[in-house]
Amino acid sequence: MTSTPEDRDPPASQPDPLVGEESRLDELLHWVYLHGNRGVLSALLLAGVFGASLLLIRIDLITPAEAGDVTALSAALVGGMLPFITVVLAINQLILSEEFGTTGAFFERLEASREFRRTVEDHTGYRPSPVEPAAFLRSLIEAKRRTARGLQNVCHSSGSGSNLELRADVDDYVDLTAPKDDDAVETLEGTTFGTFTVIGVILHYNDPWQLQEVRQIRAHHRFRISDAVDRQLDRLEDLLRDIHVTRQYFKTVYMQQELADLSKILLYVGFPTLLGGAFIIISYGNLLALALHPYVYALVVSTTITALFSPFAVLLAYVLRIATIARRTAADFGPFVLQEQLPSEDLETSDAGE
Repeated sequence: MTSTPEDRDPPASQPDPLVGEESRLDELLHWVYLHGNRGVLSALLLAGVFGASLLLIRIDLITPAEAGDVTALSAALVGGMLPFITVVLAINQLILSEEFGTTGAFFERLEASREFRRTVEDHTGYRPSPVEPAAFLRSLIEAKRRTARGLQNVCHSSGSGSNLELRADVDDYVDLTAPKDDDAVETLEGTTFGTFTVIGVILHYNDPWQLQEVRQIRAHHRFRISDAVDRQLDRLEDLLRDIHVTRQYFKTVYMQQELADLSKILLYVGFPTLLGGAFIIISYGNLLALALHPYVYALVVSTTITALFSPFAVLLAYVLRIATIARRTAADFGPFVLQEQLPSEDLETSDAGE
């Protein structure tokens, strides 16, 4: 969509970095970075470590028969795990920093939340607004979908030929955004917050782009729109802003939950792993003196290496998703859209204008 009203192009396809024609590799990457269960991903990473350890033993790069080599490797991995204590403390400090405050600060936060809920209720017509996050976001998107259809009906109800271009632009906007609204409303129905399903909707719903499209329609037809159309556009902008605030808040809450889960799992995994690594360092020489089958020592060494890598695998699995969510929503600040999120048609038009 161009910035010059005189020769405005039809709306370009809604940019969405997570959907479209994808190869199997793209689907795999999306599963690894976002949709996959973090426990399953951690288990797969550790299975790879276990297989790699057996391979290294097979080609004699790791020698279970040498107690010094095994204890040195275990000591190095145990030493590398100690900074995880600092990581856990830092994560908990980050989470708890949002929970501490004075009574005045909590009162202000409560009043701000109540005021926002009242605003949403005025814009959506739902009183009281849902308290469950998924249902709250669903009510907003449903109201936005209804408002967009209402805007389309108002434009079509006018028989004036001068509104044909406005009608065509609104039809294009509704045709592009209605499928996303329908998918979001259907997906959020009966969904519980805390699952990645809600975050998937938050990542896919590109409200800054939609808000920019609405503002473009208003700017291009500012001398020809009726009061009824103007009211619908105002309500549509208000609802998109409400959706934006809601998405950002729920994303923040979800990431806090993920960080809290990460810190707990790191403690659950790290403590027994440290004990196991210390046991191997102290007693592996005595275990060799028992003269067991070489396969037993190969399994012991591979299992030890895998166990000592388990906190790293958990950290990698969780941080991959947290960082990806933060990166995908980093550009969501009001009506601004990063250039990399714009469709190719818009980029070409922008370059031509320069």
